[in-house]
Amino acid sequence: MKFSRTTVLLLSTAVVTMTSIGMSSFSLFLRPMEADFGWSRSMVTLPYMFAMLGWGAGAVLFGKLADDYGARRVILGGIVLMAAGFFGMSLSTNVWQLSLTYGLMAGIAMGACGLAIASLLVSQHYEPKSRGLAVSVLQTSAPLSPLLFAAPLYFLINRFGWRAGALATAILLTTVALPLAWLGAREPQASGLQRARLGWSACLPYLRNHSMLVMFAARFSCGVAFFQIAHLVALALSKGFTTATGAAAVSVFGAAAAASALLFGWLSDRYGRARMLALSYVVRGVGTFFLSFEIPTELMFFILVAVAIGPTFGTVAVQNVMFYEIAGPRLAGVILGLSFIVHQIGSAGGPMFASIVFDRTGSYDGFMAVMALILLASGALIYSTTHRQTQFPELAFGSTPARS
Repeated sequence: MKFSRTTVLLLSTAVVTMTSIGMSSFSLFLRPMEADFGWSRSMVTLPYMFAMLGWGAGAVLFGKLADDYGARRVILGGIVLMAAGFFGMSLSTNVWQLSLTYGLMAGIAMGACGLAIASLLVSQHYEPKSRGLAVSVLQTSAPLSPLLFAAPLYFLINRFGWRAGALATAILLTTVALPLAWLGAREPQASGLQRARLGWSACLPYLRNHSMLVMFAARFSCGVAFFQIAHLVALALSKGFTTATGAAAVSVFGAAAAASALLFGWLSDRYGRARMLALSYVVRGVGTFFLSFEIPTELMFFILVAVAIGPTFGTVAVQNVMFYEIAGPRLAGVILGLSFIVHQIGSAGGPMFASIVFDRTGSYDGFMAVMALILLASGALIYSTTHRQTQFPELAFGSTPARS
C-alpha cells in the first residue's frame, strides 16, 4: 500500500501523540502514587528517572537498528513493548516493579516509537526547504498528547485510581496506535541506501566536531528542564494553586507547545536552524526565570507555563532536523540516538534534583532560577558557535549540511 508523504506525516503524528502519553502526563500520576504508597517525592520520581534513562538508551539502540533495517519495524516493536510496560505498571505494587515496567519497558520503548525514530522517518520524505515545518508538525504530537489526554486521564485517575489510567494507556496503544502505525509507518520507496550497514565508528567524526559538542551540551540542558513537565501539577500546588489548576496547566502547556513547535519549525526553514534553536532556549530561560517568583493569579501562571515550557518541543524539533541534515540519512538514527542519551540523562537527573530540592526546601523556586540561567547560557552558546558553522565532517552518502 502506497501513501503520500502528507498521509505518512499525519499518521505518524497520530501515533506519536499516543506513544507520548505516559511521559507527557506523568505529573498526573505522581501525586496519586505518592498518596497510595506513602512515598516521598523523590521515591515516586525514581521510576520516571529510569524511564528517562531507558528512553536515551533505547534511542541509540533503536536508532542504529532503524539505520540498518528501517524505521517501520522499530516503531511497531516499540509500541508493543510500551503497551506491555503500561500493562505491567497497572499491576505494580512496589517501586522496583514500577521502575521495571514504567521505568525501563515504557522508557526504552520511547526510543523506538517516540519522536526520534518518527522524526527520522518523516525527514526521509521531505526536502530541506520544507523539512523543518514537516518535523515540527510531527513534534506537535508530544504536546498534543497532554492536551488531548490530560483531562480523560485526570478523570480516570481521580475516579478509578492511577492503575486504571495506566491500563487505559496500554489498551489505547494496542487497539489504536499499533494499527495506525502498521498503516502509516512507511519509508520512501527508494530506501536502498538505508539497508547498507555502517559501523558504529562512522559517527566518530561528528562527535569530535566543536559545534556538535555544543549542540549535545545544549540538548542536555533541555533535558534537565523537562522537570517542569514531569512536576507541573506539583509545581502548581507549590505556588498555592489547586490540583485542577495543575491539570489545566498540563493542557495549556500542550497547546502552547504544539503552536511553538510549528512556529519554530516554520521559522527555521526561512531564517536558519541555529538562530531559531538559540531563540527557543532564550525564550524558555526568560519564562523559567519569572516562573521562579511568586505568581499572583492562575492566568499569570498559565502564561508563564506557556512561555517557559511551551517552546520545549520547538527546541527538540529544530535540533532533530539539524542532526538529520548534518549526519545524513544513513547515520541520522544513531546520531539522534546519541543526542537523546545526553538529553535523557538530563531528563532523568532534572526531576530527581528538583525533587530533592523540594523535599529539603518545600519549593522549586531556587532550582528554577538556576535552570533559567542554564537555558539562557545554552541559547548564547548555540548562537555564538553554531550559526556561523559552514563546514561539518564529511557527510554520509552526500547529504547536505544544515542551514545556518
